Parts: sequence; structure tokens; C-alpha cells
Amino acid sequence: MAVLRVALLLDGKPDVLPDCEQDDRATTVLSFALKEPAVQAALLQYLEGKHGADHFSPSRTDLLEKYSLIYSEIDWSVYSRLRHLRNLGIAHLTLSEVTRSVTMAELRAMVGIIIRLALTLQHLLQTNSSLHETDPEECREQIKAVIKPSF
Repeated sequence: MAVLRVALLLDGKPDVLPDCEQDDRATTVLSFALKEPAVQAALLQYLEGKHGADHFSPSRTDLLEKYSLIYSEIDWSVYSRLRHLRNLGIAHLTLSEVTRSVTMAELRAMVGIIIRLALTLQHLLQTNSSLHETDPEECREQIKAVIKPSF
């Protein structure tokens, strides 16, 4: 499930991003848009209109910078292998054609980056969602507690 979700979240929209190089096609529309100063300015203006002035630390600008910094940690070669696994090994069940994959450590790192991106957006947009950085570890421990007695 993690492979499917990570690949979906990072899947690119090359038809929407005509100036992209082949390697940049994995950039999502939202993430690509957040790199643009005009989009950042519009988002900051919208948030000020919706939530008022930005008085607290970290500032909204700081959160946008944090988002960009976290986004830059994505290893696009790992994503390329993950997408290959998703397309051939999961979505179309052609295991004989799967030539590239990802390690659990790589997948865990990608999930960690996405969680940090989501946390930053959650803070920036002041959403009512309740994602916490410790959620994946807590879920992993709960699953282990259920699965171990079964074996």
C-alpha cells in the first residue's frame, strides 16, 4: 500500500508542466506550483485573508521555505524505481518484467519525507487534520502486536 500511495502522491503531470525535463516529470503540480514566487505570494495572501496576519513563529514564509527544503530531500532515482515497481509489479502484476525495486529503508525514507511535507502543509494551511509525526511508528507497533501472535 505504501508503494501505491507514495507513487500516487509524487506522480507527475507532464502535460501540465510543459517546460519540464524528463527527470523533472516526477514533480507534482502542487509541489511544482509552490516553487513559483507568484503562487507563494497568492497562497500567503489567501491565508492572510482567511486567518489574519501572520504573527506567530514559524511564519508562513518560513513554513514555505521548510516545505521546499524537505521537498529537495526527495531522491528522484528512488522514486523512479518505486514507480517502476508500482507500474509493473503491483498495478499490472507483471513480476517477470520488474527489473528495479526499492529497499524497505528507501520506502521508509520516502514515507518519512511525505509525512514531513504533509505536517508542514498542515501547519501552513491551519487544517483541522490530526496527522502527527509519531503516527507511522505507532501504527507499525500496533501492526506488529497483531501479526506476531498469528505466527
